[in-house]
Amino acid sequence: MKSNEKQSVLLKQTLNEFRSVLTESIEDCNQVFLIAHEKPDFDAIASLGAAGLICKKHKKAPYIIINDNIDDLSDEIKEMIDKIKEKFIVITVDDYENNKTNNDLLISLDVNKGFRTALEGKYKQFKNIIIIDHHSEDENTIKTKNKFITLEVSSCSEILYYLLNQYKITSSDISYYTFLLAGIYLDTNKLSKNKFPSTLEAVGGLINKGADQSKVDDFFALDFESDRRVHSLVDKTIPINTTVLVSVSDDGLYTQEEIAKAADYALNYKCDAVIIAAKMKDGSYGVSARGKGNDRISIDNIMHILNGGGGNSINASCPPIFKDSDDELSDIKKDIVDILTFKKIKGSENK
Repeated sequence: MKSNEKQSVLLKQTLNEFRSVLTESIEDCNQVFLIAHEKPDFDAIASLGAAGLICKKHKKAPYIIINDNIDDLSDEIKEMIDKIKEKFIVITVDDYENNKTNNDLLISLDVNKGFRTALEGKYKQFKNIIIIDHHSEDENTIKTKNKFITLEVSSCSEILYYLLNQYKITSSDISYYTFLLAGIYLDTNKLSKNKFPSTLEAVGGLINKGADQSKVDDFFALDFESDRRVHSLVDKTIPINTTVLVSVSDDGLYTQEEIAKAADYALNYKCDAVIIAAKMKDGSYGVSARGKGNDRISIDNIMHILNGGGGNSINASCPPIFKDSDDELSDIKKDIVDILTFKKIKGSENK
């Protein structure tokens, strides 16, 4: 655990200051739209649901934008979305275009890079934008003065847990607490990394509020076929620069979740970082990177150079990579190796 005895206190203080901006923004707009990154995970969906509760507290019924093909998402994510639909309206970008006004608020959750949401290119249509996130900023961060972005938390779910507390919001449906717990577990790999004093406090608080630990365990239960694909990716890792393990594969249609799980697993080996790239159903290559938080390797920077991605020193990724070449596998591997061996530095290493 990252030791800082004042971390939890400082987090609550800064959130309390931010809360007035959030409250005023919600109350002053005509409509609230909530969005997270494309290919949403547990942390993203949990944060959307909790933010919806905050909007409801202020008598605003938010629209939650999920533009992904729902059939392409995991069964667990589908289940979470179905639960959220019981209380909130889930829409696509086309629905937003048909319902927008000149005084709308956008709240971006678990993402601050403009190209990582389905609203890329449309941000100027909003009168106000708020970002709540735990990933590092760069030149691709959505332009707004109203943001709460900190690397001193495990996840966006952790931030939303404390915001619910400060707003004194309680939910009779414990699913929202269960989802937040799942979000924290995802981004800490079941509390094995990237946790802070505030993280453990949030986990305890969510369980006390009724979060279903067994349900969270079910979310993370291994599917045999999927687990075999994950280990296939892990088995293909090779060391680059002696401290980074890299795996690039096109021998199966992997999911983004499987790619992320492979990176999590491979980080158990003796290394500073792991980069996994694998072909997905749509023909693109999904990429996930994991690091041990030291100063030797910046996976955040590597993902930024590779394809405009980012993250932090523990978790990072980049947008899916499409290659139009006869040997796309070798091309992607070469791009990664060139970055690691300092042959490919597009002037962005000092972002």
